[in-house]
Amino acid sequence: MRKFFQFIKAVLICGMPILYYHIFYMCRYARHPEKYPMEKRYKVVRKEIRMVFKHFHVDYKMENLEMFTSLNEKCLIISNHHSFFDPLAVIAASEKPLTFVCKKEIFKMPFVGKVAKAIDCFPLDRENIMSQLTQIRNIVSYLKDQEKPSVLIYIEGTRNQNPADACLDFHPGTLKIAQMAGVPILVAASYASFRVVDMGHYLKKYPYFFKIFKNISPEEAKKFNTTELAPILRKETNDHVNMLKAQDKAYVYALKMSNKRKELETRFDVSAES
Repeated sequence: MRKFFQFIKAVLICGMPILYYHIFYMCRYARHPEKYPMEKRYKVVRKEIRMVFKHFHVDYKMENLEMFTSLNEKCLIISNHHSFFDPLAVIAASEKPLTFVCKKEIFKMPFVGKVAKAIDCFPLDRENIMSQLTQIRNIVSYLKDQEKPSVLIYIEGTRNQNPADACLDFHPGTLKIAQMAGVPILVAASYASFRVVDMGHYLKKYPYFFKIFKNISPEEAKKFNTTELAPILRKETNDHVNMLKAQDKAYVYALKMSNKRKELETRFDVSAES
């Protein structure tokens, strides 16, 4: 019940600012993105997301993000995926622009769809092979254009809806994109985004863990067959996700213990006064 009221409070506070951003910015950016520099569009999107996340009490735990932000060349970032909050959290944490590949249904969602269009996200039709091949060519061309930002793809192809499970199978075709574009691959692991909007969890702060742990150069990537490389990266990612799970467990435990100490101190102060 406390999570429900926490959620309603965040929605009420953020409702009007979200409408403002969409009426004055997102509608224009989504309709004609070519008229506005990507840096400008991304900056406004990031500002809106950070405002929303502030009221959802998201605590970013970003590790080695500088491997991306300090990189002078374009790259393809791959990561595991737990919820639709994953890309939003990365945008909120990274000042350096990047875009994403997402399922086509995202573009039909209110508010979120216009945000996706505003930052050049690629819609993927998982039921249409020909459409997927077309998008792969589009992503390769995008990565070859030095004026465009890097791309993050959730290589499992869909959300892993059970956080306790191991990473889903990695799609080798995703790695082929980096080989075709001649860009490095940054491999990342993430955890805990699912908890932010899950009514079964109530915390005063919600940690989000994201860690870039590997940089594969274009030359190194071309040495591998993608069907052989994908399961190797899946295992490495899963190992790092397990490390993030341990950090998350310690974080939540410390947070709950802190709350209990405050509660005990309050009770002690009240009893002392009486």
